Amino acid sequence: MPTKELVGEFTVEMLSKTIEQSVLAPDHTIEDVEEACEAAVTYDFATVCVAPYVVERAVSLLRGTGIGVCGTVGIPLGYSGLQAKMNETRTCIEAGASEVDMVINLVAMKSGRYADVRAEIEAVRKLTTGCTLKVILECCYLTDTEKARACEYAREAGADYIVTNTGFGKGGARVRDIELLRRLTGRRMRIKAAGGVTTFKQVHDLLRVGATRIGTASGINIIKEFYTAELD
Repeated sequence: MPTKELVGEFTVEMLSKTIEQSVLAPDHTIEDVEEACEAAVTYDFATVCVAPYVVERAVSLLRGTGIGVCGTVGIPLGYSGLQAKMNETRTCIEAGASEVDMVINLVAMKSGRYADVRAEIEAVRKLTTGCTLKVILECCYLTDTEKARACEYAREAGADYIVTNTGFGKGGARVRDIELLRRLTGRRMRIKAAGGVTTFKQVHDLLRVGATRIGTASGINIIKEFYTAELD
């Protein structure tokens, strides 16, 4: 491994611990999850982010490493409803997930059924006591007013993070959204940038304006790019 120590404000150790290596493509396999867990250990990533079905496998592979397993709830569009989300959350927690990423109910939000959006976040928060809860907004489908509502509901429920996107939508993480979410949440919540993040330059720019975690399927390449990066 090269020995470059600092790019911009970041060391490679700082960078690694922001990365959540995601394995959520529709056609992924258990072998892909196993490879992601191996990469997470090699590069000391923060977590591996996986579907409920494979949380148990990821937990078994990462036990004792200090690397978390993040189970997903409501992927990709969050409109499965309250009971389905609670069931998925229980599946993740019972399998050993230390973190849960849940998508807000986009149908409810776009329909003005705000009480339903709030109720789902609150219910999942109750089930994840002792675990990290991240609430995914899918910013590419929301107005700034809707983003503000979702942040308010997540904050009041006691969620730990706001997440920009799932990676399944029509847009990905943007610097503008990180800046907006930071203004909306202050320092009371952390922010995960996810969706379309594939390069170190993107990661650098997103972290610089307030993101604290990066959801990506390209963690290895991002780390490798760190050692050759030349930032303006």
